[in-house]
Amino acid sequence: MKKTLKIKIYIVILLVFPLKSCNDLLQEDPPSNISLANFYESEEDALVGLYGAYNNLYGLVSMEPNYGEMIADDMTISPIVPDAFEWDEFTFNSEVTDGLWSQCYSAINRTNEVIRYTEDIDFEAGRKADLIAEARALRAIYYFHLARAMGGVPLYDSPTVGFDNIYEPRSTADAVFDFIIQDLQVAADELEPTSPSGRINSDIANSLLARIYLYRGDFQNTLSHAETVINSDRYRLLDDYADLFKPENDNSSEHIYQIQYLSGENNNPLPGRYGPRAPSGPYGNSFWAGTTIPGSYAPSADFIAQNPESYRRSVTIADHYEHIDGVSGTITMQEVYGGSFPYYINKFDDREGELQSGVNYTVMRYADILLMAAEAMNETEPNNPKKYEWINRVRERARNGIESDLPDLNALTQDQFRTAVLEERRFELAFENQRAWDLKRRNLFLDKMRDQGKNVEDHMMLFPIPDRQTQLNSNLEQNPGW
Repeated sequence: MKKTLKIKIYIVILLVFPLKSCNDLLQEDPPSNISLANFYESEEDALVGLYGAYNNLYGLVSMEPNYGEMIADDMTISPIVPDAFEWDEFTFNSEVTDGLWSQCYSAINRTNEVIRYTEDIDFEAGRKADLIAEARALRAIYYFHLARAMGGVPLYDSPTVGFDNIYEPRSTADAVFDFIIQDLQVAADELEPTSPSGRINSDIANSLLARIYLYRGDFQNTLSHAETVINSDRYRLLDDYADLFKPENDNSSEHIYQIQYLSGENNNPLPGRYGPRAPSGPYGNSFWAGTTIPGSYAPSADFIAQNPESYRRSVTIADHYEHIDGVSGTITMQEVYGGSFPYYINKFDDREGELQSGVNYTVMRYADILLMAAEAMNETEPNNPKKYEWINRVRERARNGIESDLPDLNALTQDQFRTAVLEERRFELAFENQRAWDLKRRNLFLDKMRDQGKNVEDHMMLFPIPDRQTQLNSNLEQNPGW
């Protein structure tokens, strides 16, 4: 009875205790950390600690659009609710990155606790190794978010039990990525290929390794890990592109890794940011069953103009919608907005959820793996026809039987294929928070932004280290230009 109560109290603390920055966490009174170490007495305790580390993923989800899409060329602020102006116009400062830093280092400290203290618990060795490997994979995810955003950051591979290592300097970006890859390789080697929904397994670890190697320009390793997932035959593309984004199809055969949400209890905040929030007037809040939505985002003019006609386009953006009452009929964006908001982002439409969206957040899906494999094959074996097979499978699904749309690719030069696969990623993964990172890794980001008339300086390839952290830790150096 006492043990059950203890676990419940700890779960509550993990879920509601305010998240702090790394250095705030590291400056806690050492006796409290000793008490935490004493908590880890059983396998069940270790699982509770692991779930606490998973919990930080929810905080990251809400930040992803700003880092991965808003600063790129496909998404802009809603003309009705311009609440992301500083991201769209590159006027943000170091304060905006404090949330990312805090979420990630809070989680890293939690994963380090699991890794360190689970080792001393007496339970079956295989399950113990799996649990530690899972924590290491989580740690890698959080460090990846930090490293691609800010470059080299301090590395912590153990939990804090005193003040000896709380003022670590920044490691190099290469060192951080090596650390990330080592953690994920342990998970890929140790874990089973399947797992309960929301938990990391070896397929997820291999998929993440493919993404990280692609970001680093290591195409041979990208291809190796992507092919491991493809050759497993555990995944397939859903027949209908629209089905990917419906709550009833969460954890489908195409979804390699999703963060789990439950309508009414743990709601996904993102779908409500994509729909067109209606202005005052006769239409009211007609988009989502009379419920006011944030409506923060809109497709950019470039995205609308450059997205080729296809079924996939019609799912991704739309210039009209049906009134939720099922009676009033079609409402056009022109009718409501008078030309100021011609299209809205349609692919995450969860109107029936009334903002209590239970649709999962997709971290990795099979189409992404196919496109990574195609891109990597083009760089390592440019004459291998497999690259066409992989990219054309994605295009075939996107055209949905309309043969005149998105015909199969063939007979491209290596450079033409580079362009083609980047564009395919752009439209297949639109608004799934990959575009900015794709442009950055291909060294196209600055030119693309300047082509849009954005005032983007060279140093903005990286985000700033939060000022609060550089003030707390004098060993931290700010990224140049910030």
